[in-house]
Amino acid sequence: MIETKNFVSGLLQSIHNTDANIDLFERVKVVEIDGGSGRANNETANTTADRGSLAPSLPVISLSCKRRLRARLLIGADGVNSCVRKYAGIGTYGTEYSQFGLVATLCLEDLNSTAYQRFLPTGPIAMLPFPGGFANLVWSLDQNLVQLLKTVPEGAFTSLANAAFRLPAYELEYLYGLARTGVSESEIIAEAKWRLEVFDRSRPIQPSSRLFPPTIAATSPRSRISFPLRMRMVDSLIANRVALVGDAGHVMHPLAGQGLNMGLEDVQCLVDILEHAVLTGEDIGARSVLSRYNKQRYVRNLAMQGIVDKTWHIFGASIPPVAAVRSQVMNWLDMVPAAKRLLVENVMA
Repeated sequence: MIETKNFVSGLLQSIHNTDANIDLFERVKVVEIDGGSGRANNETANTTADRGSLAPSLPVISLSCKRRLRARLLIGADGVNSCVRKYAGIGTYGTEYSQFGLVATLCLEDLNSTAYQRFLPTGPIAMLPFPGGFANLVWSLDQNLVQLLKTVPEGAFTSLANAAFRLPAYELEYLYGLARTGVSESEIIAEAKWRLEVFDRSRPIQPSSRLFPPTIAATSPRSRISFPLRMRMVDSLIANRVALVGDAGHVMHPLAGQGLNMGLEDVQCLVDILEHAVLTGEDIGARSVLSRYNKQRYVRNLAMQGIVDKTWHIFGASIPPVAAVRSQVMNWLDMVPAAKRLLVENVMA
């Protein structure tokens, strides 16, 4: 895992170190995107495009710094509420999960390089490792629980997160109920600590296998934020001189951690196609060029979204036969390393 700030910093450093003709506009916002009919004052052509006369149908981006940019190709990498997608008139459809994702930065008692995920009746909880003994927590919760866990003191939250990775669901419900009554932070911490100690004494020691993540020592101050969980698909990844990548083109449940991977795959695919178009003298914004990108990425993205959505429904089901089959499949995967490896390779391909 790489923290967003480090990821963005690395990208910016790479841009500064390259000889490519790239213009950066920082601390500005997109005010408007329109089709444009003529070049206005301070309007700049796309640096990769011919700076001569441009067709009137090219998108024009108005910035808060009063600059206007006209592009042969406008790439929407602007997230879930993409203004590029809205400008292009690309429709979306999908479903709301009626849950929220709660994320936080954790400090662990031990160094860790393994990702952990546990499926609870209230939704999955995952720990994703960062360097230096830190980790990112992603916890799927109903609205009433997410509000509770966002507002409890950080020490109590740390204790509840440790419990969520280990204790049975009925014990977690007791702890949540205790927190709702407004008891002190020290009481929540003491109750969770006692229950975790009992749990540790009751389970068999397995020194060769780490079934549980390292204990969370602390939660970084003011790191807890939440966001609604949803699945969103688009009618197409392309429109007239527009291509969508990342969350602008697909949104999915974070339980498999595939959102960023899919976005990076979008970018790599689009770069390869545009590079080939430039080498062969094609217009990078032409429908014939962008259609290749849509053909390669649309179905794969849709398939991954479907897999994650079905996984969420299967692991969220409380019907005994479904739960039994689910457990058998997971146990089988754990006992057959080759099958597990094949599954991982296909997910990460």
